[in-house]
Amino acid sequence: MEQIRTTIRMPASLLKDIEKVRNPEEFPTLSDFIRRACEHFVRVQRRQKLAEECRRLASDEDLTSLAEVDIADYAERMARAERGEL
Repeated sequence: MEQIRTTIRMPASLLKDIEKVRNPEEFPTLSDFIRRACEHFVRVQRRQKLAEECRRLASDEDLTSLAEVDIADYAERMARAERGEL
């Protein structure tokens, strides 16, 4: 995976707050902690957009056929959508 080095600016108070909650065993460096936080944020945003799109599409649809869907296939499609593959 290609990685790009970048610099971020943040208030000193935010850095102090991060250090208070960062577990050094799980996140040995500040960079590790911020990377994981950003990954989490992106996942949450994708899920919210997907949920909004599903609600928008479902508002005009008869969802009774969803009861007959292969749940394993549906879960795989949701996982692919979350990863941005759809």
